[in-house]
Amino acid sequence: MRKLLLTSLLCSSAALAQVSGPLVSPPAFSGMSEPLEHIALRARTSAFAVREFRPSRNHDVDKAQTVAGMGRAMLAPLVATPVSAPYMQTATYQPLGATMGANFEALGLGTPGFGISGAPPDTTLAVSPTQIVQWVNSQFAVYNKAGVPQLPAPGFLNGNTIWAALGASSLCATTNRGDPIVQYDRMAQRWVLTQFAFNASFTQNSQCIAVSQTSNAMGAYHLYEYSFGAQLPDYGKIGVWPDAYYITYNMFTNGASFAGGRACAYDRAKMLAGVPAPSQICFNSLSRFSFLPSDLDGPNLPPAGTPNIHISWDWAFLTTAPYTMQLTKFVPDFANPAASTFSDGFGGAPFSFVAVPMDAGTFAACNDNGNACVPQLGTTQKLDTLGSRQMYRLVYRNFGTYDALLVTQAVDTVAANTANLRWWEIRNPAANPPVVYQNSTFAPNGDARWMSSAAFDKLGNIGVGYSVSSATMNPGIMVTGRRRADPKNLLRAEVLVQAGGGSQTTGLSRWGDYSTMQIDPADECTFWYTTQYIGANGTFNWRTKIASFKFPNCL
Repeated sequence: MRKLLLTSLLCSSAALAQVSGPLVSPPAFSGMSEPLEHIALRARTSAFAVREFRPSRNHDVDKAQTVAGMGRAMLAPLVATPVSAPYMQTATYQPLGATMGANFEALGLGTPGFGISGAPPDTTLAVSPTQIVQWVNSQFAVYNKAGVPQLPAPGFLNGNTIWAALGASSLCATTNRGDPIVQYDRMAQRWVLTQFAFNASFTQNSQCIAVSQTSNAMGAYHLYEYSFGAQLPDYGKIGVWPDAYYITYNMFTNGASFAGGRACAYDRAKMLAGVPAPSQICFNSLSRFSFLPSDLDGPNLPPAGTPNIHISWDWAFLTTAPYTMQLTKFVPDFANPAASTFSDGFGGAPFSFVAVPMDAGTFAACNDNGNACVPQLGTTQKLDTLGSRQMYRLVYRNFGTYDALLVTQAVDTVAANTANLRWWEIRNPAANPPVVYQNSTFAPNGDARWMSSAAFDKLGNIGVGYSVSSATMNPGIMVTGRRRADPKNLLRAEVLVQAGGGSQTTGLSRWGDYSTMQIDPADECTFWYTTQYIGANGTFNWRTKIASFKFPNCL
């Protein structure tokens, strides 16, 4: 885990100082791509040499160091909910009862012409009414709902080919670094694709954003590159909202020293129109880590004026539990950026938040270490949990009579060397206080469950996907879920999507980095999930699956 001394960091550079106002900048480059289908017709995909893809990873903060510079009093909120004690589910409730749909091999070892470019694969996807885009590490593919690749052979492209039109001076065009996220903006019927870019010394770092001109993922894109100077925008995560695209990052100076959790807003209207220079509006905090922006699902917009809600938790900045989930509201003003706010939304100072206190028995995975402890069959190599953060996505859905957030993370509910699936449903999330409607740990047996992602369907049923492993099994892929009318805090029995064929060995702990559950906008009922597995013992030999399921009560 990354080491840093926050007390020294706070004094080392004025550029890293936490400021109350927003950081505003235009893109360094902008342009327009040709249709991706045309690029694919002449592309020759070449992979990097096999190596661990992340620079100096794990890009985490070390709580033993950060607590030297941060105290609980510095994080006191203005408003708070009651302490949230989780339900502990240790037994199977009843069969999942969902209809399993597509289940097909996606990018990874075994894909014709595909070379593993690094690990972990950072597996993510988005879904439109007719297409699926999956992006792994530094390559992406477009599929139909039956799993048939749609791009010309070999059926996938290097990520940076999207930004090729930005030219030889563009990091986005000339480097292919991964950390991708792909979204489908169902309000505008457009695709949003992004990855980071950096040079070999991390003295130049950028975020690459592409917004499609039509609903066809294989068409042309409006292109943008935003420079972050010597700070690497790591672990980017997107939330789609009516007023903006929100992307959050963990910043690292020269790819090494933690420089703060950063939340940025991008002018959605201008990006959809292809305006050349829409500014990014960002807030950066040295006492926050790994924000997640809320991501709109479903046809119902948030109530008028509802700001985008970002969550984080303070695990990295406290010596021990109890910890607090932090809800912060981002209100960008693209006409007057200096008027933008990032606060609790009730008159608090910049970086204030609404607190959801966790109980004293909730620890980060791996005995509150948050790092690598997941066992596997036949090897002493443990797998990383990313227990230091909540997992992508932070789903938002407006059900008409109420609205809700849904998010997952890997926890220990007792001080034991394991990883359990924690999931939260927070209703009326913009209220003071919000309502912690469901807060539960799913641990029906002793297996480790981590790298999870969840979504609601239109009825309020929940689908969850995750990795599962133990000392007696290879890492596999599971899904579970619940129907809206089920007793609160209970998930149904898990279903195996893919059994692991091997364990990851020889010193590689990184696994997944994230996975993605999306809901199909064609019916608002079908869950689509993607994550990694491996077919045989080894390293840099990952495979991925895309699978779907739906509950029969959702029509």
